[in-house]
Amino acid sequence: MKHLAPILILAVLTFFACVSSKKKQEWNIPPQPKATLERVKASKSAPNIVIIMADDLGKHDISAYGSDLISTPHIDNIGKQGVQFDDAYVTSPICAPSRAAILTGKYQQRYGFETQPMEFYPSRVKYALAKNAKRLGDWKVATGPVYPNKKMVERQGIPLSEVTLAELYKTAGYTTGIVGKWHLGTGEQYQPLQRGFDHHYGFLGAFSRFTPEKNTPGYHTYIQKEDFSSVYQWKVGRSESAAILLDGKPVVEEKYLTFAITDRAKEFVKKNKDTNFFLMLSYNAPHVPFQAPDAYYDQFSHIKDENRRVYLAMIKALDDAIGDFMQQLETLNLLENTIVYFISDNGGASYTKATTNAPLSGGKITMFEGGVNVPFMMQWKGTIAPGTAFQSPVSAMDIFTTSIVASKINLAKQSKLDGVDLMPYIQQKKEGEPHEKLYWRANHIQAIRYKNWKLILSTRDNWLRLYNLSSDKAEEVDLSELNPAERESLIKYFEEWNSELPTKPLWPRIMDRKFIIGDHVYYFPA
Repeated sequence: MKHLAPILILAVLTFFACVSSKKKQEWNIPPQPKATLERVKASKSAPNIVIIMADDLGKHDISAYGSDLISTPHIDNIGKQGVQFDDAYVTSPICAPSRAAILTGKYQQRYGFETQPMEFYPSRVKYALAKNAKRLGDWKVATGPVYPNKKMVERQGIPLSEVTLAELYKTAGYTTGIVGKWHLGTGEQYQPLQRGFDHHYGFLGAFSRFTPEKNTPGYHTYIQKEDFSSVYQWKVGRSESAAILLDGKPVVEEKYLTFAITDRAKEFVKKNKDTNFFLMLSYNAPHVPFQAPDAYYDQFSHIKDENRRVYLAMIKALDDAIGDFMQQLETLNLLENTIVYFISDNGGASYTKATTNAPLSGGKITMFEGGVNVPFMMQWKGTIAPGTAFQSPVSAMDIFTTSIVASKINLAKQSKLDGVDLMPYIQQKKEGEPHEKLYWRANHIQAIRYKNWKLILSTRDNWLRLYNLSSDKAEEVDLSELNPAERESLIKYFEEWNSELPTKPLWPRIMDRKFIIGDHVYYFPA
């Protein structure tokens, strides 16, 4: 009988958790009306559009921005053959919200996509256990118990009321494709084939394993056992939202995923070389889980830190893959009629200890420069002069507007965009800066850049920092007490922008992550 006691207790706890969850549907994501797309038409000479996106790649993890640990000639060459942006920003220091802004040309907070979509939420019992578990490490349970049901979870993604860049290009007659990571909704209506893409190869969630098995021969892995999220990723492997799909159907992929993604992208452009195409080449490198081919791992034998060595090997493999893809465009004589962008979705994940983002402060998840200031390049052969350097702040949202204007698609009836057309600035046909102000918001963390001033604060934890980025790009000296006029001006500008936004995001977040930066402890929402 005594052996039945633990089972009975567990059954009772599970029963009450289920009852509680049914009674407390505390978060509701309402059904969303689908946007009505106006019929648009691109010009006959409209360029193809390719967005190459890295995942968690720090600005200073590539040689174009000064890394002395690795040479990335193929990524660097995109900027050398076009323009390299020295001060580029994403709208979020985490993957999914950043990607949402790129695909819509708007601040993602305008439509409630403020933090990461989640595939599950803890019951009351699981919430209590997680909150008290020591194995969470630097992660902290941030919210009270919330119980969105399965239908609500499946509504997480870019709202159907928003028009994606893929939907716009498909309406304009382009063939559209995405290869690699999606992370913008796993519910049926929110998947790539329902959001404007004709073709999809890759996975729907935040991550996937780079090889079929954890210990695939010929590859080196590094498991961060002290991080429960990394342990979870290894456990999931290529199942659930990490499963590899081809146009909605699971496939077995034997190749290293970085190279498999490249091969699919090459196939796509070859198949569509005689028509207009829009392609998102969305790599998951160098996001965890860390795996690299032995041939690349061996190139960094001088790096004694195994964690960092695997990370650099992944970046080197990514660089070669991008070079392979760019060679395909050249072989097919597509470069003159193709705009190619290269960008990372956020800064390097410094909490993995594989990278630091130095000399920038912070990293992924934080709103310090290391989290939101990213590598960004653009190439359009014959239109953008090779070797162009651009120093004014730009935003990842500008990809949307720049592309649509280049394709001569009429934007008159589209809803307000936050991105701007960069071409007049790149070609020095327009004076001034593309953005005087840039904004960030994720739950209790708020930030604004106005000219060279940057303000970051937490409404929950009651801290505020003010930096002059022209003299302190590393954000080491807080000037908030010495410059009250600038501090109050930035607060005012932020509140004006904030007043335009929904006060509540579409879904709750679960976790905050602890960061020690300088002499201070911070918690940033994930």
